[in-house]
Amino acid sequence: MSFYRLFAVLLILVCPCALCYGQLSFSGVNGEKGYAALRGEYKLDLDNGFILTPDYGYYRRSDKEEDEAGSTSRYGLTVLYELNDKTAFTATGRWVPITLGFQSVSYQAGVSWKPFYRYGIIKEPVLDFAAGQTRYDVYSDHAGRRLPAKFATVETFAQGAAAGWLGPLQLRAVYQKVIKYSSQPPYGVTANWADIPFMVAVIQGFVKETTGARISYPTRWITPYASWVRYKYAGKRDFAVAVSGGLALHFWDMDFRGGVEIFEPKREETRKTYFSMSVEAKF
Repeated sequence: MSFYRLFAVLLILVCPCALCYGQLSFSGVNGEKGYAALRGEYKLDLDNGFILTPDYGYYRRSDKEEDEAGSTSRYGLTVLYELNDKTAFTATGRWVPITLGFQSVSYQAGVSWKPFYRYGIIKEPVLDFAAGQTRYDVYSDHAGRRLPAKFATVETFAQGAAAGWLGPLQLRAVYQKVIKYSSQPPYGVTANWADIPFMVAVIQGFVKETTGARISYPTRWITPYASWVRYKYAGKRDFAVAVSGGLALHFWDMDFRGGVEIFEPKREETRKTYFSMSVEAKF
């Protein structure tokens, strides 16, 4: 990443800290062949029911320090409005500018609901539902060869998520499903940016279905955690798997997290391992 791009990202995310209280977080991973990814966001509480969260993501496929032809960036903004103590509405937009023969824009809207505070050993459950679309324009195949004609498709998706406490354990689960593609992705054409829940690393491809779960055991100073995700690409029958685990340390109003992310842990020929580090600070 160039110095100017990094400076611009820090400026966008950090400047609001001088005006309001919020939460700033950065996460990064490093992997094989120089792979590196970075994610950052700043939650800005306007103290009127609205919370703005600008975010930035970046990943580099190989160790090209000056020629960044192998890198991709994404910019986003989420607006959350808290209607009351139980209900909140969200709207999110994200944009991947054209790079490596690919670009996309996505938008979604959702609702978050807290049905009750406690029921037996279940405490503070939160249910989320969201739906939206992603518009893709692809000009090159996975090998970088230019396509005879641009491939364009609109992905319509929905997702549901749940979180809560089961005794001392914090649990999270998510399910995402692509309802339809306006044009079915052909073989050899991939998306350059695909998110996998609970993972910092970015993968490539049109992901059609995802199921994930995360468990953590928070204490005053440390929080061990583990995640499991199963996902399937469009046009594929078999599911792929990713797992992660690590430890978070808590000091004052800052969290430091370190862990490992493994994609396809049982398949030696396609296994990929990433080491993650995250920092989160409240202002």
